[in-house]
Amino acid sequence: MSLRGHRIGSAPHVPIERFLIIGIDSQQFALSADLVQGLLTMEEGGFVNTLMVQGLEYPSLDLRDRLGLAQVGDGPETRMVLLAQAGIRACIRVDQIHGLVEVERTSVLPLPRQFRSEERNWYVGLILYGEGVAVGLHSMWLLSLNRRLPLSLSDRSDRMRKSIAC
Repeated sequence: MSLRGHRIGSAPHVPIERFLIIGIDSQQFALSADLVQGLLTMEEGGFVNTLMVQGLEYPSLDLRDRLGLAQVGDGPETRMVLLAQAGIRACIRVDQIHGLVEVERTSVLPLPRQFRSEERNWYVGLILYGEGVAVGLHSMWLLSLNRRLPLSLSDRSDRMRKSIAC
């Protein structure tokens, strides 16, 4: 406190969110850190449809297919990401792990106006971190195993290019 009774150096509380930034193909995506249960190398995880980790089943989810991205072979940085929320578990294969980031809630931008339909349930928004931007994936959409995106992020049309690059 200062002599006049004012607090010195007290900044207002800024809500922080944590995300795991992953890479699939040339795209970067953000997963809520609360969703992530662990990371495995391909040697640890193997090539099975369901992983058993500490007695829990993690069904494999083909995120690359759900996002309409091209199928490619595994590389040296390929990892399996274990996900769980509200008793639903899954694992996804990613090309790269870019790291865990903490961002202020103001760095999570809402989706642009071009996203008007069902895709609002797929994406949280655009996550600004350091020098990059990642598309935030909605956790409940991600864990709903039986649906597939009708609109591809790899679509090169002007509409999609304007939607993603804001």
